Amino acid sequence: MPQQPSERPKQRVMFVITRGDQGGAQTHLLELCRALHREIQLLVVIGGTEPAPSPLELELHCLGVEVARVPALGNSLSPGRLILGVWQLRGLMRHWSPDVLHLHSAVAGVVGRLAGRLSRCPVIYTVHGFGFKPQVAPMRRTVALLAEWLLAPLTARMICVSETELALAQRLPIPRERILVISNGIADTALRANPGQEPASLMMVARMEAPKRHDLLIQALRVLQSRGRAMPRVVLAGEGPLWPSVKSAAQDMAAVDLPGDVKDVAARLANCQIFVLLSDHEAQPISIIEAMRAGLPIIASDLPEIRQLVSHGVDGVLTTNRANAVADALGSLLADPQKRVALGRAARRKYECDFGAARMAQRIAAVYAEFPTRATP
Repeated sequence: MPQQPSERPKQRVMFVITRGDQGGAQTHLLELCRALHREIQLLVVIGGTEPAPSPLELELHCLGVEVARVPALGNSLSPGRLILGVWQLRGLMRHWSPDVLHLHSAVAGVVGRLAGRLSRCPVIYTVHGFGFKPQVAPMRRTVALLAEWLLAPLTARMICVSETELALAQRLPIPRERILVISNGIADTALRANPGQEPASLMMVARMEAPKRHDLLIQALRVLQSRGRAMPRVVLAGEGPLWPSVKSAAQDMAAVDLPGDVKDVAARLANCQIFVLLSDHEAQPISIIEAMRAGLPIIASDLPEIRQLVSHGVDGVLTTNRANAVADALGSLLADPQKRVALGRAARRKYECDFGAARMAQRIAAVYAEFPTRATP
């Protein structure tokens, strides 16, 4: 009998992310794992020392995806923490022997590219928002630009989630052929909103830290009150360092609900009529894609990155970050259920065409396939 060829080994991809809490980068990584874990051997490395499993860890355990921790990996850029993080991650890499290291978030991008170079492992870095945008504070912007400039040559492939991020990436010393634009994508659900329902309610899903502007939405709601409009029901989902200040700002507003981090975002969006996201800067917010999937009209800050998702007057309303302007946008949609329905339908069509998880995962898997798989892991 002729000898059967041995089964081709699965490619081994190690993801590294700074935090395991809820956020856009974490949702992106989770969608990739859902789409690829049967075809590719995955290990997700998460920073931090929290004793309880993070939301991302819990979801990955349900998928059967292996998870490891790098305790020294966090938001700190102190040299000692970075060196320790590189050492810990390199130790994991020696043990697990990845074919590809795929990094998510800025500090993971620093630690991972140094560990990848020391381990001679190809590094893919997905940029979920460069830290050297003009809107970022000058000192932080300078540090971010210096780090990205020094580490760009160590990046085998850089994936940008939007054309705006691509324009920033082209300022770095990395060949253009190593940079790709792959939009975020999320899997579909059967849950749909009814934007025309009255009375209309609205929802904002975002981590409560800069650059998100929960405070601006609360100011706009107060402007609506001063104009004599009844306060709509408002859900501000998310947690973060600014949660106490947001709670304090809204403490006398009975219609504002702060449920914290929630797992049932799709179901909650389906029970609302308007989605709002106000930010000082963005990359490509997954929360807007979630709202599009639900068929919701969107009110969002008029930023270059958001214009690539939301077309003003077609599937949403773009506004400047002033309380009166936001109040105008809110008032116009709260008063017009037919307009909400038309915008929501257009948003749903855009999701179906451009932002599914399978499309995103296939394109990223094709990037992995550019790098060889070892015969024995």
